[in-house]
Amino acid sequence: MIAPITLFILGMFLPFVLVSGSIIPRSGCDISRATIPDLPSTLPTPNTTLSFVAVAFGTQNYTCGSTGTYTNIGAFAELIDISCIYGTPIFSGVQDILYDIWNAAPPEITTAEIVNALQSFVKTPAILGQHYFVQNPITGQGISPKWDFTSAAFAGNPNAFVVGARVGDIPAPTGSQDIDWLALTKVAGSLADQVYRADTRKGQPPSSCTPGSPDIFVKYTSKYWLFGGSIKQ
Repeated sequence: MIAPITLFILGMFLPFVLVSGSIIPRSGCDISRATIPDLPSTLPTPNTTLSFVAVAFGTQNYTCGSTGTYTNIGAFAELIDISCIYGTPIFSGVQDILYDIWNAAPPEITTAEIVNALQSFVKTPAILGQHYFVQNPITGQGISPKWDFTSAAFAGNPNAFVVGARVGDIPAPTGSQDIDWLALTKVAGSLADQVYRADTRKGQPPSSCTPGSPDIFVKYTSKYWLFGGSIKQ
């Protein structure tokens, strides 16, 4: 018997599955000539070919500081391969479709539950891996963003990851409710040499908080573009 939570997940995500996974190939399409649409000139230009493009859904995580404002303490997101919808009408708005679905899901439903349910019962988009934060591998101080494909698209390949350092940052063109667009360069791993975050939706914390209050987890979606690297589909 299928659990009610699984039925809910499948019902919520079925439109996304139909447009991104059942009509066209799911993953692995050639995007070596693809470019980031409307990349602001204030961000560095990629200097190598595109290897992966993903839409992410997850949370931006924050803690309340002593000054009564939130500080980012990382993120966690699942990364879905959207290489095969590049150049189609749905590509430009896929992060909006996914955000609306993800935002409507009850708070107790996790990204892992969604991925497990989709992979078990329907033909789904391919999960490339996960995005999260780790201790800075260079200085040992603070945290750094990591894109990790070692448990999904390249399971068993210990080098299928990249840890990045920010080299560019601009406010989202869509407004202050959306997290910044970013450009990052590799500091560890073989998955990519450059990573860009674009087409962000939501993820921003409230403007103030009460010191000592619990950490918060704010839902978001975005596209991630991974250029270069020695790991290929």
